[in-house]
Amino acid sequence: MNTYVPETRNAFEAVLDWLNQWACARTYGLGSKLPWDPTFLVESLSDSTIYMAYYTVANQLQGLHYCRYLRSNLTLTSLPGGTFDGSKTGPLGVTPEQMTDEVWDYIFRDEPWPSNAPLPKEKADALKWEFEYWYPMDIRSSGKDLIPNHLTFCIYVHAALFNRKYWPRSMRANGHLIINGSKMSKSKGNFLTLRETVEKFGADPTRLCLADAGDGIEDANFDEKNANAMILRVHTLIEWCKVRSVSTAVGFDDADDVLQEVIGSAANLRDGEKNFHDCVFEEEINNLVNATAEHYERSVLLRLQLKVID
Repeated sequence: MNTYVPETRNAFEAVLDWLNQWACARTYGLGSKLPWDPTFLVESLSDSTIYMAYYTVANQLQGLHYCRYLRSNLTLTSLPGGTFDGSKTGPLGVTPEQMTDEVWDYIFRDEPWPSNAPLPKEKADALKWEFEYWYPMDIRSSGKDLIPNHLTFCIYVHAALFNRKYWPRSMRANGHLIINGSKMSKSKGNFLTLRETVEKFGADPTRLCLADAGDGIEDANFDEKNANAMILRVHTLIEWCKVRSVSTAVGFDDADDVLQEVIGSAANLRDGEKNFHDCVFEEEINNLVNATAEHYERSVLLRLQLKVID
């Protein structure tokens, strides 16, 4: 499984050393009852790490099951054409009673089709096609604080219930966002929402500052000084684009006014053949271009696009 950075893999391996001490059940809260002792509940992290498998077939079993939150009465409701509570069958016309354990095993676990199944095999095949189209998950992305619990459970439960071809392909863990080197807190008055940040600095400077805030699993630092500096950098970039546009359209000589504003006096610039440092800089840029392309491929963006096209 791809973890993108060594720190994430090391964190997972550290959890594996002690997770066998975690109880498989608990005595309170919501969840599934332990089959052999209904006074206990199955550990919620077991249930909550594979529900996305059900998402792959929910549209066929429950219809348009998208739910919206009504603030007026704090209830969940379904949009027209679907049911949230399963009181009506979905487009496939399957009832809950027809979805026996053996049918689920056929869909999710590639088990043989049961001879006494209460469901027509073609309907089960339609559900299985949906599941295999979306599974395995290409990437699971979450905060690093979930490695010792939710994300590790996700690996274990998938390995226990599904065949290897359905196991998660990658997990990306990220740090938390701090501001000006300090943890964000409303009590400290240093809390910024995304909307406030965009209104204060603009969308593009905010994106650039976030991209420059940190890499890997470490906490990212959003520095407002950098965000302000990004405003000027974006302005400079736009001016360079104007130089390129004007020089292409009407000739470079007519772009002097714009060029003068961007780079100042041409007398201070060096020309001629590239020296050693120029070549090193150019190769560094080429390496970064290649690394960027590799990171995109590792994030499975291209694979996801091809899957949608497929």
